Amino acid sequence: MAVTLYVTLVVLTGAAFAAAAGAPDWSVGGLPLLFWLLANLLGEALWLPAPKGRGYLSMASAANFATLLCLPLALAVPVTAVAGFLADLMFRRRVWYRALFNAGMCAITVFAAATAFRAMGGASHTLNDLLSPLNALPLAVAAAVYFLVNTWLVAGVVSLHRRHPIWAVWRESFAFAYELVGAVVLHLLGFVFAMLFFTWGYMSAFVAVFVTYFVRDAYVRYTADTITRPGTVSKPHAERTPS
Repeated sequence: MAVTLYVTLVVLTGAAFAAAAGAPDWSVGGLPLLFWLLANLLGEALWLPAPKGRGYLSMASAANFATLLCLPLALAVPVTAVAGFLADLMFRRRVWYRALFNAGMCAITVFAAATAFRAMGGASHTLNDLLSPLNALPLAVAAAVYFLVNTWLVAGVVSLHRRHPIWAVWRESFAFAYELVGAVVLHLLGFVFAMLFFTWGYMSAFVAVFVTYFVRDAYVRYTADTITRPGTVSKPHAERTPS
């Protein structure tokens, strides 16, 4: 019962945040929306296993972060939420309520991170804005907010399901070196994807796909080596919902 209430609350909060983001400006055309929707779907389809079986990292974090930097808030929130919902249904074959939970979580996370970025004085309307040294702190704050909101939302549902303290769940599932370093790398990738988009437009998709595949392949190989290394023992873990 508690899990159901929590999932419902997250979904409704996500919908409220999407509404608070404002009415989307459809004058931007359908191509940018389709581009970022597909980019986020690709990110949702790619995930990175963490060493020692302790959860996994979703490449969607990079796509989400790039989206909130390149699209207005009123478009970034629904695009990432819809991508999370569709990915759960199409790629992970999850039931509808789990897909809705992921969509709500995406909406909350992207809204919070984008709002923090702008509240800190961040600007990303052009490439010059994005690369400004004045953006360093806003980008770091946005990345931290994204990570904390996303992981605590996941820890909340896991703690209710397992009846474990939420702090213990979060610390075991997310507060370890591989997860933290992975989160930093993914947000840096998101920044690079946004930079490529402002530089080359839709052609940047080809470079982004290549970079994503290369990073994912390198990380998978590194993870496999870590797991098979003598003395390494796999541990049970809490599943992380990608967003």
